[in-house]
Amino acid sequence: MKSKLDNSKSFDIKILFEIITVLTIMLGVKWVSDYFEINGAGGLGIWSGILIATFFMKQRKESWAGLGLIFPKGKREWLINIGLALLTVVIVFLFMGLVLDPILSHFGLEKPSGVADRFQFFLGKPFLFITYLITVVWVGAALGEELLMRGFLLNRLSDFIGKSKPAWIVSLMIHSIIFGMLHIYQGLAGIITTTFIAVVFGTIYLIAKKRLFPVIAAHLLINTITLTAFYLTGGVVN
Repeated sequence: MKSKLDNSKSFDIKILFEIITVLTIMLGVKWVSDYFEINGAGGLGIWSGILIATFFMKQRKESWAGLGLIFPKGKREWLINIGLALLTVVIVFLFMGLVLDPILSHFGLEKPSGVADRFQFFLGKPFLFITYLITVVWVGAALGEELLMRGFLLNRLSDFIGKSKPAWIVSLMIHSIIFGMLHIYQGLAGIITTTFIAVVFGTIYLIAKKRLFPVIAAHLLINTITLTAFYLTGGVVN
């Protein structure tokens, strides 16, 4: 009995080590990329974290497909997954526009004025904008963040805390706070907003029986809509 308990504890420590290592590598690469003013620093950090996460997963004989990186099968699954993606987009935009943004504005919480400056370089340059949209926004953020945050982090937190429903709720909250804190450069308003988005995405991921397709598609749509609006208005929308 003692041996089994000791093994369980060491396994928990190993999970925690994996989580800390992946997040540390991700933040380290992002910091270095930001220091050298490399566009897409966040995406580079995310994919560095994914590489380390993949290494740990191979040691466990796990795959990204096992965490939900698979296409829907059959017309019914496609319709359900697309429906969940669209529902996610509607929930995020409606709640932010009707509830969250007014509350943040009421308390004088706004994103720092310089947050949108990093997007100024592609204004008026359609080819550069499309290239950035595909490489950084779609691959780096939509795909990368969902793999790392919903696929890896949420599941590893659940492995560490436990597989019960309360444990999944706690894991969802912790992963959402971490996701929000990764956007600290957007100020308190940005942290609150992205934490809320993580709660929605994580919930949809679990509702979809841990399939990543709906949240990847929703993330892609939300980022594409907001960034395209920013581009078309010459940087007025942020």
